[in-house]
Amino acid sequence: MAAILTRAERLARSVAVWDPHRDTAHASLLSGSGRSGTTWLLEAYSRAGRLRPIFEPVRPDLDARFSDLRPGRYVPVDAERLPSQEAVEDLLVGRYRHPWADQEASLNPFLRYRGRLIKEIRFPMWAGWVAHRHPDVRIVHVIRHPLATLSSQSVLGWVPERMHYMMAQPELVDGLLGDRPLRELASGDDATALITRWAIENLTAARTYGGDRSALVSYDAAVEDRSELDRGARWLGIDPARLTNLEKPSKMSHAKGANAHAGKDPRAWMKRIDASQQAAAARVLDAVGLADAFPVDGTVDREALQRWWERGGRD
Repeated sequence: MAAILTRAERLARSVAVWDPHRDTAHASLLSGSGRSGTTWLLEAYSRAGRLRPIFEPVRPDLDARFSDLRPGRYVPVDAERLPSQEAVEDLLVGRYRHPWADQEASLNPFLRYRGRLIKEIRFPMWAGWVAHRHPDVRIVHVIRHPLATLSSQSVLGWVPERMHYMMAQPELVDGLLGDRPLRELASGDDATALITRWAIENLTAARTYGGDRSALVSYDAAVEDRSELDRGARWLGIDPARLTNLEKPSKMSHAKGANAHAGKDPRAWMKRIDASQQAAAARVLDAVGLADAFPVDGTVDREALQRWWERGGRD
């Protein structure tokens, strides 16, 4: 019965969504690798900006209209067409409705939305195409220490299948990222594979919509100093003073996960990281030029990270 009620509630929220805008100028993207804190930012920015929150809509398993956008598929910024382009365009201009994607609609009930914020962990591989085609679409990218995401992904049982699919795309590995020794990384163990996936996603993002085309938010910095969220808020046209309830974990948080809100220690997840995983992270981070930004002790050099992003992931 509870499951039936949940489905009914999601359908009702989706039908009731009042999104009066029908242009890409009112669309913003919130992008980042899985388990990087994107849901927390979706909730915070949507509340503060009175934005329609759209939660991970590009799910081919739930909507066949996105069947050509398999998770991990790379699309060059100058591609003639985007796979599943019609569905993505509907998403950008506010026509899209789906109970799954509209599950966060209750954040701003009965309010006229100022715009829409689309949160998707699949964006890093092809949102550059959107940025190239629609320069009025704003993008906020969230990045989190790879060992923190590894800790959370391991608890949830994530497997590296998507990384293998990414590595099988020559246009990505030998083209866009051809200057990085990704093929030389030992991907036999799951830890290296999952960190490599994180690296590919964030490096692709940096090279296709990084620099002054977007705003970068460090999740690690934000949980220790909430003012880190201000840069993303301003990029979205939100007064940072309106950011509230930031101590509240997102609905994707869980007690056994790596979310920093789960306890008082923002790096408690380091207790679940062993020496072999640290060594794997060190190899991958060195390969993609992020060793200075993300020391394997779990800290973050925010300035080094910003420099990397502004250079488009290049030395």
